[in-house]
Amino acid sequence: MKNLYLILSLIFISSGTLAQNYELGLIHNSGYNFKIVAIPDFDSAGNTDISDIGFALMLPAGTDDVTGQISALPGRIWNVSEFDAAFLTGEGLGDGTLDAFQFNMPAGQSLVAHTTGQMIDLVSFDVSNMPMTGVMSFLLNNDPIAMGAGGVLDSFYNSNIDATTTQDYFSGIAPGLDSFNFDTLSVEQFEELNAQVKIFPNPTSDYINISSNTVVNKIEMFDLSGKSVLISFEADSVSVNLLHSGVYLLKIHSGEKSVIKKVIIQ
Repeated sequence: MKNLYLILSLIFISSGTLAQNYELGLIHNSGYNFKIVAIPDFDSAGNTDISDIGFALMLPAGTDDVTGQISALPGRIWNVSEFDAAFLTGEGLGDGTLDAFQFNMPAGQSLVAHTTGQMIDLVSFDVSNMPMTGVMSFLLNNDPIAMGAGGVLDSFYNSNIDATTTQDYFSGIAPGLDSFNFDTLSVEQFEELNAQVKIFPNPTSDYINISSNTVVNKIEMFDLSGKSVLISFEADSVSVNLLHSGVYLLKIHSGEKSVIKKVIIQ
């Protein structure tokens, strides 16, 4: 009998140590800029290989849009597809009040190290047209819209842990990080945030100067595919003369906040 108890105890302990999952969370950066994070329930020394990730966000139906997505994982690109309320109702999904935005990062490789409970930045984005009311939230996998879509809008987190096999380690949405209420924002707050940081000249072909009444910690530039093309820790200016002509997104970090400005390189 003691041997049986010992075996059962070992099985219980082993099953407890095999809990390796990730929750997803929605974080408000500032203004109308947000990010999605993954939160693990285990430690990794750097042998966790992220493959592909997907999830859907629901926004009030109308002109609100998801723009300027920037991957936090070097070399990885996120795609966003919109399924508006009219399309969803045409498919017999939803009540016509919500648009769905499906985020997907195609399969690839990103080795990461993390600790239990650490927030791993995945992607940041803006919500356009400054909505003043309504809620943005994750679409849950057991929601009738997700179930009716046949898995197309499901959340998943495919990863290879400890060089084993790639599996879906998504366990759900982190409590308290499932939604954001736009009623908490105002036009004045958004304008104040943007006014704190100014860039010039724009368009430019040589330098971008940054003027800010807050401390600038880091400057990042991305092309429209989300690829990082420049990182600088200079607070006053950044050289762009080696970049190809086109439209870029300049992300300016100040403490825990960040502002994204569109830049045209001539």
